[in-house]
Amino acid sequence: MHSRLRKLIILSFLIALSVIGANIKILGSIAFDSFPAFIGTALLGPLFGMCLAFAGHMVSAYLAGFPLSLPIHLLIGIMMVITMWAYGTIRKREIKPSISKIALSNLIAFIGNVPLSLAVLIPIFGLQGVIPLFLPLTIATCANLFITEFVFAALPVNYKTKLASL
Repeated sequence: MHSRLRKLIILSFLIALSVIGANIKILGSIAFDSFPAFIGTALLGPLFGMCLAFAGHMVSAYLAGFPLSLPIHLLIGIMMVITMWAYGTIRKREIKPSISKIALSNLIAFIGNVPLSLAVLIPIFGLQGVIPLFLPLTIATCANLFITEFVFAALPVNYKTKLASL
């Protein structure tokens, strides 16, 4: 099978997982939609992860009825794209990343997903409007990152090697 077709099939599968995760809500549009973006970024690189993150967030926001409005969710989607770029740049599609790389990429992902994304919303909603989002967003981000690392570690090395060569 052609490598571009394989990537498209994997991307489609991860988008489908993102839609499933988008239906598992914590609060409003905060859900388990970013795990597929994180695993896609780790396996396929930042570009695929950025697409998955944006699509996943927009589907999650759509399913919740765009509770913060479409323009705000577009802004959040852009923040997710930036987060995946940073996460993927650190991970570099390595089959066996070091513990320090895993820790650093997860820390950067957390910072991009929680404090930075919320800081961008402060001028729009004020501190009082953003503070209630901190705990559910922290829980969702940590859970998504934990699931990502668990699945990444459980994947056979030969599968990761095949994906890295696409």
